[in-house]
Amino acid sequence: MRSQDPIEARDILRRYGVDMIVSNPSDFFMRTNLAELPHIGLYFVHSSGATRLVIPERETALVHLSLQGDALLSSGTRRVELSQGSACICSPGVSAQLEFGQNSRQLLLRMPQRVLERAIAALVGFKPRQPILFEPAICNDEPRYLGFRELTTLLASRLDSSYSVWPKNVLLHLEQSCITALLYCSRHNLGHLLENANAVNDDVPRYVRTAEHYVESHRDEDISIEDVARIAGVSISTLTRAFLKHRGCSPSAYVKRVKLNHAKRLLETGAATTLIGVALRCGFANPSRFSQDYREAFGESPTETLRRCRPNRGPETQKH
Repeated sequence: MRSQDPIEARDILRRYGVDMIVSNPSDFFMRTNLAELPHIGLYFVHSSGATRLVIPERETALVHLSLQGDALLSSGTRRVELSQGSACICSPGVSAQLEFGQNSRQLLLRMPQRVLERAIAALVGFKPRQPILFEPAICNDEPRYLGFRELTTLLASRLDSSYSVWPKNVLLHLEQSCITALLYCSRHNLGHLLENANAVNDDVPRYVRTAEHYVESHRDEDISIEDVARIAGVSISTLTRAFLKHRGCSPSAYVKRVKLNHAKRLLETGAATTLIGVALRCGFANPSRFSQDYREAFGESPTETLRRCRPNRGPETQKH
């Protein structure tokens, strides 16, 4: 699509479930290329004037790579500023807005939720119960992200018509490499599963990973080691030996660590506002004991974390 008519461009974008708002129609020009691969979609967007894309809730993740110019992702109270070379993600099931500045060039990847979760299942050996939810910002100076960016740029450049002779299987493998690289370079709620699967101990029994996934999925509940062993399909003694060997801690210590990490995230994000509330929400019946365990784990009390990370009145802004 090449158009100087914002109404025409908006109508075309709406066919793909995205709305558009233009601040100054007289300065508008947009060029957009769309390439559909077997599992993901690639969009190249060149906009000469300030433009805003409105992305509704959908079962698709949208990855945004800034090739030129500035952009801003807004999702709820989260705001991520982007410059050339940086990237961000809009999670499945989350609405967002992307604002492009003057003369911007952007590359967008559309990845269905089912494709991402199928890739995770193939990597960890089981299907997670929780839907994937990304942190919007990506650490753009980390080697994993740079590798993902290079793969994506390679894939995008090879979709030019002069490369149409490429066998389909080549594009399939390159596409899958991009999906896998994204899962490892971004922050999301299933990242611990990938890190566990990628641990040095490649011989970790599947029942250990099953137990870990159960604990992560029920971290708000009162978890007993008997229940964990039952879900894993082994005895408590077998599970304990395996955890000590492959994870360096007992199952009960692992449960406590998961719950404490969850409590810390709730306090840091403002999802919990009182010590008693977060303790009960994370399955700690004794708030005093919870506070003691929390301090031992993180070097500060829950109250200190809450005070340090209490959100401001305005939207949270992260610059990358």
